[in-house]
Amino acid sequence: MFNDDDRDLTALSRRSAALSRIVASIVASIVVVCFGFESRACREAAESAADEGAPTSVSRAYPQIDVRADCGAVGDGVTNDTEAFQKAARRIEKAGGGTLVIPPGTYVVGKQIHVPGKYPYYQAEPVFRVKGVKFLHIQGNKAKLRVAAGLRFGSFDKDTGERFDPPSMPFTDPRYAAQVGHLLHIIESENVTVEDVELDGNVGELIIGGAFGDTGRQLAACGLFFVNCRNVSLKRVHSHHHALDGLMIGWYGLKEEDPPTPHELEDCVFEYNARQGLSWIGGRGLTARRCKFNHTGRALNGGRPFASAPGAGLDIEAEESICRDGYFEECEFINNVGCGMVADSGDGGYSRFVRCLFWGVTNWSAWNAKPGLVFEDCTFHGSIVHAYGSDNPALATRWIRCTFEDRSWTDGRRPYGNFLAELNGNLRNVTFDSCTFIANHRRSMWCSGEGFRVVDSVFIHKFAELRDGDYQAILRGGEIVGCHFKEEFPESLEARWPIIVTGTRVGHGKPVIVDGPRVRWGSRGGPIGVIAPSE
Repeated sequence: MFNDDDRDLTALSRRSAALSRIVASIVASIVVVCFGFESRACREAAESAADEGAPTSVSRAYPQIDVRADCGAVGDGVTNDTEAFQKAARRIEKAGGGTLVIPPGTYVVGKQIHVPGKYPYYQAEPVFRVKGVKFLHIQGNKAKLRVAAGLRFGSFDKDTGERFDPPSMPFTDPRYAAQVGHLLHIIESENVTVEDVELDGNVGELIIGGAFGDTGRQLAACGLFFVNCRNVSLKRVHSHHHALDGLMIGWYGLKEEDPPTPHELEDCVFEYNARQGLSWIGGRGLTARRCKFNHTGRALNGGRPFASAPGAGLDIEAEESICRDGYFEECEFINNVGCGMVADSGDGGYSRFVRCLFWGVTNWSAWNAKPGLVFEDCTFHGSIVHAYGSDNPALATRWIRCTFEDRSWTDGRRPYGNFLAELNGNLRNVTFDSCTFIANHRRSMWCSGEGFRVVDSVFIHKFAELRDGDYQAILRGGEIVGCHFKEEFPESLEARWPIIVTGTRVGHGKPVIVDGPRVRWGSRGGPIGVIAPSE
């Protein structure tokens, strides 16, 4: 009988449906158990009382476990405290819930054992893993859990334990899979709060094996993994340098008509993880406020960056599920090896981003190929790519009061891309409303496809290195309403550049203005000033 870790092999293979089918043929199915939905008001009242240090009717019903006083943890940064956290997990799971108190300190965790004749060669032990609890409160007290140095991660020979490099990919033979495991692994549970804890994946001190999965090393090694959970709250969690993700949230088998599965993140940091800051692979209702999803794939192992695709800050990718009702407010998606945010596969998208910062240094700042994505008052440094067009305006991608500027990174590197925005294909009802485009070292926009609208937006062109007659922007097949095209070039410059507008309509009611004289409407010698409306 396979356990839940075996199911992880399916969840962790991220980039192809074909690979998911391969892994599914190896890994046994797990029955999804759904618990009742406790009212939000009751949960918030319980959390508020817990924050004030007062006992609640919920918490009093379950034990409080001090991992040091009750389970023998040391927390000195040297002693391996895995068994203490395992003991705490067993006690809480047996009681159906509880409060885990982690006193201040550094707790080394994570173990791998070898059992002759059994596979894989290196078998990971869980750290803190519970299933089916009705209440869980983890009080971190600013303690650190750090993965033990020297653990194996990747493919290793099933008989000798030596590094194994697969002859071809994908490679998903579980007998070769050396996993670190997830530090906090919560399954089919509800009313979960995790606060004030640091989770250090210590990726620089791991022994790396060969590739596993479809690309890179897609194996269990997250700071936190929530599977089929409801009413989850993370506050002031710092999850970093993990060999996979800082955080993974999923709900398998979820349908549109199912009740919400709320998860809330506040003031959390997910950085320097190898694959994602956050992988959202299923759920209805994910809220993140003032969180950072930065520097994915930038950690070093053996002096070299260690990353696995997609390498994003946030990956919205439903697996055997749906992703709905995402909300991100004042969050950062900065300097990731992959995209700042990617929504490209699975039945997902459906998220709203408010006052967020996306900064793509070596990759796209945001990859927007799924329905229901809305960006309000956000800032983008580095090119955005793709948009979802639909006859239903509520499903089409929208940018409202957003700023796009190719601002250089802190080390002077210019951000990724040749345009501030690069969109093509079906762009029906895709909208830029009251946005600002500041093109310092790039063209402003490539937007080629039927049905998009750019409304009340300002374009400031400063890119003077283009050869005379080349284009500063392409706007094909859409509608431009009330926009202002400005320019900031040296007075002595004599070059002329067009805005290509083939098949684009100038809307009635609000004038479109092109300042000129260097950037002109339609052609190198085209008009400037107020552009006449067109049918």
